Amino acid sequence: MAWFVDFALVGWALALCALCTGILEQPSLHNIELLIAFVWFVVFISRDVIFSGRSVGKRLFGLCILDKNSNLPASVKQRIIRNLFLPIYTIDGIVLITTKESIGDRVSKTKVILDPQREMTRFRKTKKF
Repeated sequence: MAWFVDFALVGWALALCALCTGILEQPSLHNIELLIAFVWFVVFISRDVIFSGRSVGKRLFGLCILDKNSNLPASVKQRIIRNLFLPIYTIDGIVLITTKESIGDRVSKTKVILDPQREMTRFRKTKKF
């Protein structure tokens, strides 16, 4: 679900920018479409880098990306590599459902988990002393 939230936010932001700037009224629409697709791809690939390792969707669902071996936050390189598999999201989704691990996570040696700090914060808020 976090992926869908990120996908929708980037799409809406680009559509809003295109409408506000009047870019869609230009006669060379094909070039504009390519530019929008390229910008969307770059933003989507780097979404976990821009927001300190947690995209808006991951923050909303309390997830974080860790290095599989060290259990430390994934490096910028690892976060970019795991997001490079966006063009094959259908295949990646099938792999994720069947193996509980995405292709991007396998290649970049990362894992997505519930953020332990969020769990501690939730515990502190509900615990009455």
